[in-house]
Order: sequence, then structure tokens, then C-alpha cells
Amino acid sequence: MSKLILFDLDGTLLSSGMSGKKALDRAMENLYGQKPVYDMTVINGNTDSKNFSSVFEITRGRKIKPAELAALKAEYLKCLPAEVKTCVLAGSHKIIKGVVKFLDALRAQKDVYLALGTGNFKDAAFIKLKPCGLEKYFQTGGFGEASSNRAKMLSAGVKHAEKFFKTKFSPENVYVIGDTHKDVIAAKENGYHSGVVTGSAYSDKERLTRAAAELEMPDFTDVKTWLVWLDIKADPKGVKRGRYIMPASAIEHVFYSRTGIDEDRLKRFRIKKYEKLPAGKIF
Repeated sequence: MSKLILFDLDGTLLSSGMSGKKALDRAMENLYGQKPVYDMTVINGNTDSKNFSSVFEITRGRKIKPAELAALKAEYLKCLPAEVKTCVLAGSHKIIKGVVKFLDALRAQKDVYLALGTGNFKDAAFIKLKPCGLEKYFQTGGFGEASSNRAKMLSAGVKHAEKFFKTKFSPENVYVIGDTHKDVIAAKENGYHSGVVTGSAYSDKERLTRAAAELEMPDFTDVKTWLVWLDIKADPKGVKRGRYIMPASAIEHVFYSRTGIDEDRLKRFRIKKYEKLPAGKIF
């Protein structure tokens, strides 16, 4: 069966040195003469569409209009290359450890397809990827233009990938790799698998733990474990329990032990795919 792997960008593929925030702040200042003041929690893990609207409302005291959003996006895309270049020169724009080796390993697999599932606007995503040479791995995906809702953005990414690759991907064969609890929740709302990079500066560690991704790893240096989770390689003996979650051994137990949430809350996550798994299946 064909597998689709959707990668988030900031904090997952690379650390961008907050070039996006800096470019947004500069764009707001250029257009309105006001430099926004806000906490990073306002924008972490959201789509650009949502972030631009939020920052505009915080700064201007009202909701953004469609024409204003378009103008802000255009100004942002003008500012972003310079901010990325500054971060590259400062050494703060860099790839996550092991990501090139991991992407090469995936690209060598038959029936494994790579795409982006990022809240960045499409042009912004490739502006950030290019200095690191990662743009060559991605040709399609879901982007911030699709929706301010991250789950809908991921769903749009799957549809774009199906059209681009001329291949259908069932939800149980879609894997989302991100770095925040919002990536995990959005994946679960669609019935997709979820894995996270835990070393990101963009994530709320407590919420990330409570979101209970299927796999949590600090980066991509342990390629083998990532490939086990993707069901590309067999589970080797001796992999420590706790490196990943095994839903076939009762997902309810995992949720209760890690989060303490009740059954009604569990149902809200809309976990669809665990009931018919063979015992011991790891993903």
C-alpha cells in the first residue's frame, strides 16, 4: 500500500530562527507603522492564515479584511527572504539533526511519498527550505492558504498529493510528522498517524505529552526507529518500550496513563483506526 508522509516545517524539518515572525512584524510595521507586540504562544503551531489574522487584530484592534490579509501576505513575502538570509548568516537557520539522512531513506523506498503539511504559505515554505537544500524533497502538500484550521489544511494536503502523485492514500496510510500538540490533534481529527520531534523550541512540552503522539523522538538521528513506526522496517528486538506507543495494546490505557482524560474527551479525538489492528502491531 502507498504511504504518504506529511512533514511540518518549522521545528520539524528545520529551525528557522524565527525568520517568519520577524518578517511578519516587519510587514506590519511597513504597512501600518506599528510593530506588533505579542507572545509567541499566539502563533506557535498555527497556520499563517490564522497567525496573520491574530497579529493584525492584536495590533489594530479589529478583525482583518480579506484585502488586508492579501496585502499583508504580499508584504510578508517581500520581507521574508532578507530575514531568512540574516538568520542563515547568524547560524540560527538550520536543519534538524538527521533529517537529510531520514529523507533520503524515505525517498529510496518504493510506494512512499513525501509532501509538506505546514501552516506556512506555500511560497514562504520554499523560501525557508531553499537555503538548507530541503526544497528538492517536496513538490506538493498542504499549506497555510488552504485553511486557518490545521486539520483542514492537512486534509487539503492529502488531496493535493493524491492529485500530484496520481495515487490514493487511505487515512491509515497517511503519517503526519510535526513538533507541536496541534500537529498531533490535527492528524487525529483526520484519522492519520502522528509522530513528533520533541526537541523543538516551538512546542509546549506538557501539551505535547498530553496529545499522545504515536511516536516521540528528539530528532531524526535514530532513523531506524522512525522507519519502524512507519512500518517500513520490522520492529527490532530490544527497542525500549516508551520510545513509541503501541495502540494495539489498548489505546485507552495509553491515554489514561499519560493524560488522565476521561472517556468523553477520548472520543473527541476521533481515533478511528485502532480497533482492528493485529496484536503487537507497531506504528
